[in-house]
Amino acid sequence: MLKNTLSILALFSCIYTNAQITITNADMPNANDSIVLSTADLTGVSLPIATGAGITWDYSMLVPTIQRYDKYDSPSTFTSPFNLLFSPLNCSYGRDNYALTTLPIPGLQLTDAYDFLRESSASYRQVGAGYTFNSAPIPFFYTQQDVIYKFPMNYGNMDTSNFQFGLPIPSLAYYGQTGTRQNNVNGWGDITTPFGTFQALLITSKIDIIDTVYVDALGFGFNINRPTKYEYKWLANGKKIPVLQIDANQIGGNLVISNVQFLDSLRSNVPHIGINENNLSISNIELYPNPSSSQLTISYTLLTTETVNISIVDVLGKEVVNVFNQKQLQGEYNMQIDISTIDAGLYFIQLNTKNSIQSKKIIITK
Repeated sequence: MLKNTLSILALFSCIYTNAQITITNADMPNANDSIVLSTADLTGVSLPIATGAGITWDYSMLVPTIQRYDKYDSPSTFTSPFNLLFSPLNCSYGRDNYALTTLPIPGLQLTDAYDFLRESSASYRQVGAGYTFNSAPIPFFYTQQDVIYKFPMNYGNMDTSNFQFGLPIPSLAYYGQTGTRQNNVNGWGDITTPFGTFQALLITSKIDIIDTVYVDALGFGFNINRPTKYEYKWLANGKKIPVLQIDANQIGGNLVISNVQFLDSLRSNVPHIGINENNLSISNIELYPNPSSSQLTISYTLLTTETVNISIVDVLGKEVVNVFNQKQLQGEYNMQIDISTIDAGLYFIQLNTKNSIQSKKIIITK
């Protein structure tokens, strides 16, 4: 009898240990959080992704190519003009948007994109954004908010929301967007990444977006249907951001992976964006002009005599061009770089030495 009782207890213990979890707003970020995130090489990552109950997902083979802090800025730190629209009354925090690098408006250069987010016991949603066009920052509200998650989140939940905003750009253009997000919590189980193993829920989001553009100088407007986007996000209790996220776009009849990123810790052998390191070999890095369309000047101070490798990488950490790879003596340097053949967008100048890897953002315009 005792043996049977112990067996039953062991069975219930196993079921409890591997049971699905529930995600709430307590598992989301807090203002002033800085979370290390790694972007991974897309090689070897494939679709479709297994769904269902009690799944084991193994992504331990992912190779990080670039790291950054996912920073959640408190509304008390917002500067003008963003603080004129967003405050603790309508916003929980803001963060940089590295995914949005261009807009379909001739003659208008997007140099920065920033998201404003709000969380509650019921949802986690984007309430607005701030775009910097031609060095002019413009904040705006969503007239219909993008509900990224609804809480509490359990396996089998499904929901749909519509989002919309319109942004008049004085004397230049109008840019607006309408979209639909369909969320499906279609998996639970254990996921392994290079950072560890976690009990997680898989939420799959299908996102359809239509851009509306009107250009004053041309006197007409048009709509652009973006490719349908899919987000696969594994959420774990207390981790604040997805422990793994895979993004893909529907091109024709195929899903093409565009981005893979995961929660991580700092790695000394991986390039960093905006993360300070000890024992740096290079200091006083400056880029100008920034934005630039043809020629870029980079200046820096080399603190020790050693080999310096300079390259331009995209937002996924993929090298676009190798600029320089030679031994240099300790001292100050100015170097001109021809960027005229590189497509417009957001990139990073990466400086590598034996003991440090540093990156600086550059906007290339056309």
